[in-house]
Amino acid sequence: MALFRILLWALCAAPMVDLAWRTVTVDLGPNPQETLLRGTGTWCLVMLLVTLGVTPARRILDWGELLVVRRMLGLWTFAWALIHMLCFWAFEHDFVWLALLADGLKRPFVSVGIIGFVILAALAVTSHKRAMRVLGSRWKKLHRLIYVAAVLACIHFILHRAGKNNFVDPAIASVVFVGLMLLRTRLMSRRVVDIQKV
Repeated sequence: MALFRILLWALCAAPMVDLAWRTVTVDLGPNPQETLLRGTGTWCLVMLLVTLGVTPARRILDWGELLVVRRMLGLWTFAWALIHMLCFWAFEHDFVWLALLADGLKRPFVSVGIIGFVILAALAVTSHKRAMRVLGSRWKKLHRLIYVAAVLACIHFILHRAGKNNFVDPAIASVVFVGLMLLRTRLMSRRVVDIQKV
């Protein structure tokens, strides 16, 4: 399992290393800011969907140890979200808080993105065992907000691409999310039936 975690960590880090290298070597294309914003946003959504896929995969494969990597994947999701937010804040608003908040009030895709980021930040901050002990039963309720964050991420993506009339990628991401939720619901209902039979 240790080797699997190392390999998975390396796979998660690879896109970030690639993006950092391309930034250092000035190899981000004719619009570097757009490349960084798109790249970090896309990888945040990918990591979020992969994180949501852990539970269904664990039940299908009957591999309980797979839950060990869920926290790591969740933290990688937040890392991408943080970089995405920092890039947007820097490129669009020169690190001015009031300008960012004003933009959030004016443009729906920005406000949705900010709310999603705040949720992911709350989940990342409370992902450790001490938080689990302190929050008790409330910890699970709080971390169910990951589904809300995923819905907001999909909406954010759709609204952003709406201005460019490009809905292909947001549609794919949304279909994957809905598919994961349907699979999770099916597996949970099957589990309830199995328990009732015992």
